[in-house]
Amino acid sequence: MARNKPKRILDLPMKEYIALAVFAIVYVLIVGRIRFKVPIWIAMSIGAVLMVSLQVIDVKSAAKSIQVDVIVFLFAMFSIISALDRSGLLKLVAAKMMSKARTPELLLMAIVVGMGLLSAFLVNDTLALMGIPLIIYISRHVGARPVVLLIALAFGITVGSAMTPIGNPQNLLIALQSGISLPFTSFLKFLAVPTVVNLFLTWYVLKIYFKKDLQQMSHNYEDNTMISSVKIENPRLAKISLAVLLATIAGFFVSEVLRFLHVIDIDISIVALIGAAALYAASGQRYDILKSVNYTVLVFFAAMFVVTGALWSSGTISLFMKYLPIPNPHDLVQSSAVISAYSITLGQILSNVPFVALYNHVMIANGFTGAHVAQWMMLAASSTISGNLTILGAASSIIIIQAAESKGVKAFTFFEFFKIGILVTAVNLAVYYVFIVSLGMLS
Repeated sequence: MARNKPKRILDLPMKEYIALAVFAIVYVLIVGRIRFKVPIWIAMSIGAVLMVSLQVIDVKSAAKSIQVDVIVFLFAMFSIISALDRSGLLKLVAAKMMSKARTPELLLMAIVVGMGLLSAFLVNDTLALMGIPLIIYISRHVGARPVVLLIALAFGITVGSAMTPIGNPQNLLIALQSGISLPFTSFLKFLAVPTVVNLFLTWYVLKIYFKKDLQQMSHNYEDNTMISSVKIENPRLAKISLAVLLATIAGFFVSEVLRFLHVIDIDISIVALIGAAALYAASGQRYDILKSVNYTVLVFFAAMFVVTGALWSSGTISLFMKYLPIPNPHDLVQSSAVISAYSITLGQILSNVPFVALYNHVMIANGFTGAHVAQWMMLAASSTISGNLTILGAASSIIIIQAAESKGVKAFTFFEFFKIGILVTAVNLAVYYVFIVSLGMLS
């Protein structure tokens, strides 16, 4: 008689456990990055190296898992935004916007609504970094507690970035991986109106919540005329970078029209790359711009794709999804509710970008295609505003905290953010859910 061979431990189940353990290490490093002093991109890189070295995913599959179009798009947009920043144009636009605020309430509106609308086209993480010096300057000039304006900035750029596929990285992942034929048009159709509504609602909630602070500011408040002294540092670069930005955004719409007419199919990452190439060709500061691109973000994304690819291919995600509700592609109400619930909860554990990178696999595996536009828009909206619930939900909030504290300014704590964030997130989610589901039923 043949003896039954003992079950081998190092088969697929073991691979799942190893993948889960590696992810746990990455998560601990990211959550405790202030204590451990490990930058988020290094933490994710450690995870990618461990996934490959422990054979959770082989080198060839790891390389294939990296979404090159996402990396190309981010590099191109970071190049354009870097040029705008180096020219001084971004600081001037923000300063002029703030200088129009004649009361503390209008200043709060300028930060939430104004910076929010800018983030829809300039990537929220970048605005988080570039907006800090201006916010700190304004808070000192008007006698405000920095935490009030920093929270306003965090909420504004998070909500505003939901409007377009280039507002934040998770929206870009959805635009490129969902199969939606006209992503830019679809995002604006489903998310422009509720995002603008949510920006004003967020401002109103903050105005009520920080009523005492605003009243205190009004005693010492003066017109922000000093902010108007901000000047463009390089007029030629400002003109070139602005022209390239506007042409690139126009190119996104033109590419969708050409795709709709079946003339040519040009990916938005290629459009962005063409814009960046034109910038480098026309600018005399191409090397300075190239050096100022945030390459750590690109490394983070490349490593994240390897980590999430390993989690998916090892079966780790499927192991957990068996015990959780699955969104039904044929039921808009149910699927939108399930997607929202996952986004808000798991977004706090994974952060919104890694969550979307994983959940895209889940939706595609369960039958969601480019035809299910409303559900993909629900994923974009809910995963984005999950960043307003806690500081762990979005990288932009962590960027604001670290950038502010590096300049000697005490930023908001986890609980300061959460106390107001739970209300803001609830209001935002309700608006997005009602609008997207209603529009989806009519489409």
